[in-house]
Amino acid sequence: MAGGKLKVVGGLFAACLMVAGLTGCNNVSKDKYNALQQENTDLHAKVTELQTSNREKDIQLTGLQSELTTARATPAPAPQPNITTMQPMDDGRSARRSNRTETLEIAGDVAFLSGSATLTSAAKKELDTFASKLKNTYAGRSVRVEGHTDSTPIKKSKWGSNEALSQARAEAVKSYLVSKGVSSGRIEAIGYGAAKPKSTPSASRRVDVVVLAD
Repeated sequence: MAGGKLKVVGGLFAACLMVAGLTGCNNVSKDKYNALQQENTDLHAKVTELQTSNREKDIQLTGLQSELTTARATPAPAPQPNITTMQPMDDGRSARRSNRTETLEIAGDVAFLSGSATLTSAAKKELDTFASKLKNTYAGRSVRVEGHTDSTPIKKSKWGSNEALSQARAEAVKSYLVSKGVSSGRIEAIGYGAAKPKSTPSASRRVDVVVLAD
């Protein structure tokens, strides 16, 4: 469209040159021609910018579609050999039962903000219920709090590594359980970082409160 306008203006300019001595059209048309030529240049620049933006969005869309296809094709993880049953807990979550341990798993994205080791209110609510179980149902049994992260390198956080962040998160859970009356001598906090991943990065980010068998 801009190219057509430029051709029309060029014709007008040529016509005005033929009668420049009679009408003074030459000076007027030059100004108009130059203005439209600048407008044409600006339009071309905008078109190029939009085309570049569209190409970038197409690349992003292709990448997302590829990730979705890969996720759909990934088989579900095989069950752990030491897990024998899944028994509902009173709070609606599941306790993984085996001949060795019982575990409360709290999703890291629920328990903490990204790059943080400060417990959210949702995590505290779950731990309140479990602290009561530790003091009653599991009284006297040792507890191991395990912090886990995904394998993405830390960039925007005060923690120098995933291991350090997972340790800080495990310590935060331990401190909260102690504040609810669970003896600190029963609890050990360990940060595993990305050493024990699950099937997805989201699932890998978690804190496990493991009740050890007698």
